[in-house]
Amino acid sequence: MTSTPAPAKRRLTYQVSVRRRDKWSVACTSDGLDKALTEAKGALGTGKFQKVKVEQSFTDPASNRTVATVIFEEAGPPAPVRAGLSVPMLLLISVLLGIAMFFATRFLIHAYSG
Repeated sequence: MTSTPAPAKRRLTYQVSVRRRDKWSVACTSDGLDKALTEAKGALGTGKFQKVKVEQSFTDPASNRTVATVIFEEAGPPAPVRAGLSVPMLLLISVLLGIAMFFATRFLIHAYSG
C-alpha cells in the first residue's frame, strides 16, 4: 500500500514595508496581523518614513501561487523643507562674482601695464 504525500499547508503572512526617499524596503514579516499592524504604526510614529504599508500574503504551495493584498497603508509626516540655495540665489551669487572678477581683472591690467 502506498501512502500519498501530505499536501503542503497554505500559509498566511504579513509583510511590513516602509518607504524612505522613494524607496520601499521590508521592515519585517510576521504571521500575526496584530503584530504587523503594531510594527507598522510604530515605524510610522518614528517620523523616519514617508509611508508604511502592511501586505497580507496568501501562499498556496499546491497551486504554486501567492496572492498579496495591501491591507494597511498610511503616509507619515511631510518631509522637512531643506534650507538650500535656490536658483535665484545662485544666479545672484554668479552675477556678483562676475562683477568682482571684472574689477579684479581691470585692477591687475592697470597695475602691470605701466
